[in-house]
Amino acid sequence: MQKNTILARLRKQLGGGFLLLLALSGCATLANTADERMALLNRSRLLLDAGQIESARQLTQETIARFGPSPFLLNQMALIRDREGQPEMAFRILTHAHRLYPNATVLTLNLADMELVRHEPGKARETLRPILDRKSWPNGFRTLMGRIDLDSGNLPEAHLFLHEALVRHPDNPLLLANMGLLHSRMGLRKKAREEFRMAAARSRNPRLKSRLESLLSRN
Repeated sequence: MQKNTILARLRKQLGGGFLLLLALSGCATLANTADERMALLNRSRLLLDAGQIESARQLTQETIARFGPSPFLLNQMALIRDREGQPEMAFRILTHAHRLYPNATVLTLNLADMELVRHEPGKARETLRPILDRKSWPNGFRTLMGRIDLDSGNLPEAHLFLHEALVRHPDNPLLLANMGLLHSRMGLRKKAREEFRMAAARSRNPRLKSRLESLLSRN
């Protein structure tokens, strides 16, 4: 009873200021929740980068159970499933997540990338169409569009996108590898070999290095 009386007095003294304090308190709580969720997501990313896949999966599942899904958390879960050797499950997660969050760029890019890996360049292009219509493009978009055009045999368009991406990121090993593939298909073997070597020297990804060694042996 005494607590209710004190609260009533505070409301009377503060008036609208009391409601403002409550609103600010709510905003602070939301901000703290978002910060904690992002911190847990970043920890999961570090675990995945370190090869601790099971720990990354458990942490991500616990974070989703605690805070609910988000585009970044669902994308992280898809990446984890793919690293676990479960590409179909990863694809289902991305497809579902993209339906939930159609405007989430990270999901759009990764879904299109997985569609391309599944040898469905037409679907990948359609997935990326909303981004293509934007005034500015996110990182990774030009590379992905170049890969789609390369896979579709549209070499002039592939060259345009990959060249623009390479100007912005000249040391990116994936870009250099794809430019090498493009030049190899254009019959420019010497230039292709040079780009494959540059990509191999800059890459820390064992799978990409292995792929590049295979390409060098054939060019």
